[in-house]
Amino acid sequence: MKNPFIAGNWVRGEAFFGRRKMLGEILDGSHSYLWITGTRRMGKTSLLKQIEYLSSQGEYATRFVSLFWNMQGAGDLEGLTESLLESIEDAGERFLPLGIAVDDLEDKSLVEILRTLLKSARQHNRTLLLLCDECEELIAVEKQNPEVMPRLRRIFQQGENIRTIICATKRLMRLEESATPDTSPFLHGFIPPLYLGCFWEDDARALIRQGQFDEPAAAEILQRTNRHPYLVQLLCKRLFESGDLETVIQDISNDDMVSHFFAVDFDYLDNNEKLIIWFVLEQAHITSGELAHKTAIQQENLAKSLHSLIQLGYLCSDGERICIANYFFEKWLRREKEELFKDSVYRNAAVPARGLNLPSPDLEQNTLPGKMMSHYQILEELGRGGMGTVFKARDIRLERTVALKTLSFEMLREAEFRKRFFLEARAASALNHPNIATIYEIDEAHGIPFIVMEFIDGPTLSEWNRQGAATLPEKLALALQIARGLDCAHQNNIIHRDIKPDNIMIDRSGIAKLTDFGLAKILKEKDSKLTRTGSTMGTLAYMSPEQVAGLEADHRADIYSLGMV
Repeated sequence: MKNPFIAGNWVRGEAFFGRRKMLGEILDGSHSYLWITGTRRMGKTSLLKQIEYLSSQGEYATRFVSLFWNMQGAGDLEGLTESLLESIEDAGERFLPLGIAVDDLEDKSLVEILRTLLKSARQHNRTLLLLCDECEELIAVEKQNPEVMPRLRRIFQQGENIRTIICATKRLMRLEESATPDTSPFLHGFIPPLYLGCFWEDDARALIRQGQFDEPAAAEILQRTNRHPYLVQLLCKRLFESGDLETVIQDISNDDMVSHFFAVDFDYLDNNEKLIIWFVLEQAHITSGELAHKTAIQQENLAKSLHSLIQLGYLCSDGERICIANYFFEKWLRREKEELFKDSVYRNAAVPARGLNLPSPDLEQNTLPGKMMSHYQILEELGRGGMGTVFKARDIRLERTVALKTLSFEMLREAEFRKRFFLEARAASALNHPNIATIYEIDEAHGIPFIVMEFIDGPTLSEWNRQGAATLPEKLALALQIARGLDCAHQNNIIHRDIKPDNIMIDRSGIAKLTDFGLAKILKEKDSKLTRTGSTMGTLAYMSPEQVAGLEADHRADIYSLGMV
């Protein structure tokens, strides 16, 4: 009997298992454009190849003309155009009846080629089914040729006589951050994505049965892989060849290729997601309530992150307790955890209210310049705020200039202020946007907590405005940038509560950056003493009426403050 298992290559037809609901959504659903996201080796290419296969069969063949478009390696607009032409050539037999020949398209631009395909499909009363694989390449294309992205999006989302399926890992979310002030993000309309996760149990069992393994072996395969498509195929393929299940399990646990895929998948995670995995790994099994307590991640954001991590196959849940998704991923995490979680943010994830470390008695805030804080050399003081002092510093490991913010010494004895200081770091680190200052690290040295962030070489908005040379269009462009950064915070349920010109920086290239989330409030954290009703926080000249009155404030308070700015 020939080995029926295929690991590392796409499959279709009789070799394809599962995904019935998703196939139905794509071929018969009401959505004209969808983003399918999954980790490496979860079966994204196989899914598209199966759609291509099904769309050429029976009734579907009278409705669709499909094009599998592999974007891998495109890099720029020219490469993307070449990849499209190659894909049309590979699918030539489907397009020749529509009067499409590659030779006639070679002198056309990318947009012109797509419009030609769409026009031909419409004339033949067919729907062009675009199956776009490896769409992470669009990140590079956007950097090299940003002008093409709005036009590409308009075609993808035209709706009539075109159905667009894009497949990519969650890294594609970077496109959401790169929109210019006068354009909408490329992924608008594609979000939220459909998750391509692990097999349903019936589908995993059907795949395993091909090997004619006994029931104990089949159960062991299910338990070790947690129905991860690639791991099921790989384990079954090697077991079929060797017959020694325990040896195969150990070999896969130490396989460099498998480790590489795990490393790439882990790198896609944001700080909150890595923090969640850290605690799940440390506790082995944990509830969402325990995670909320340990991580201090706001409940709604925690639920969103957990949903994504479970759907993508990083974690699994029995409805109550959460654990690492499968045996092989957990083995890799434990083997590599010192390197993966070396950042002190994981050690400082929960800030204790008692037993506080106090600064060394020989240190004062104004004596820090010239001293080392961990691997950061303090160069000079940049400014002081209500909660802390900001210094210009040098990262001696990465040889870059950073901004380093310390908590004011007089506040160090107060657990509440320490919590608020770390809340600023967590709030801002969860936000990834070109108009929000980037948080690099949170740590403590000499008993002093500090946050390391992007150094913005430029004036505050107050200083920029006093220069008096800006035109009205330039001011409007900055206002749009600030609004986009603020919208990103609001989309993540974070309100700033201290929007003012001194908390907005303008870098050398004219990009506005929101800074200082020291008064940030996590929405719906109703029991937090740090955000209690009756406390008046902010800068009076820019505060909303409800803030002045000490009432509960939401995102509308930030919008009011932005209006004042």
